Amino acid sequence: MFSDFIQSAPVAHITLDDVHLWLIDTRDIYKKSDIDNLFSLLSDEEKLRIKQFRKAEKQHQFLVSRAVLRCLLNALLKMPSPRDLTFTLNAYGKPALAVNSEKLQFNLSHSGTTVLIAITSGRACGVDIESIDRTRQVHDLAKFYFHPTEFNTLKHTSDELADVMKFYKLWTLKEAFIKAEGKGMAIPGDGFYFDDIESVNPQVIVTEPSVASEQTWLFSHYFYSNAYSTALAIEKIKDRPVNISRRRLVL
Repeated sequence: MFSDFIQSAPVAHITLDDVHLWLIDTRDIYKKSDIDNLFSLLSDEEKLRIKQFRKAEKQHQFLVSRAVLRCLLNALLKMPSPRDLTFTLNAYGKPALAVNSEKLQFNLSHSGTTVLIAITSGRACGVDIESIDRTRQVHDLAKFYFHPTEFNTLKHTSDELADVMKFYKLWTLKEAFIKAEGKGMAIPGDGFYFDDIESVNPQVIVTEPSVASEQTWLFSHYFYSNAYSTALAIEKIKDRPVNISRRRLVL
């Protein structure tokens, strides 16, 4: 069974300093036996949500992402079955575990057929993945969604490909920050900006403090196969390191 495969994967331990990042291609999971197994792990509410998607690929994406998330969390919590996990939502819709002996926190993002899951222990986190479209009119989008400081770094360059890649880097960093804060669209994209994004430690500057918490964050960005932009935001804890483990889930 698929859940047994997850249980045997090297995920059974996580510390305050660890971040587990899992990349899943939903096309890898196509056998009817695996699909049926994953479906059986979902809650009744999740099964109803699947039926709300009209497109089969969206149904498959939701099924794989939620069931794999359950399996990964269950491997760390060591509960009898992934289906035993229950979730709650904060006021803005961010999910959390209702019963959580390991103080696990998690976040999930998907783009196309690719799913990215982050799991931590004792630290808030946010993650984002975006498929890179090199034909996208990024300047128009940046002008509408980004802080003027970020937009200004894009608008006076002749290197269109570099602008596209910088746009997606900023976009995923901003989404990861918003998701880590757990307030969704209550934090406007122009209410903060990123500085020093070419360094290993990009910095976020909040210009509207009322919309964000007083938490401090560490950020990581990674281009996957030059086809996806991925970003992670994780709560900073004084004098504690962060060990990021990137893993591709392959059956």
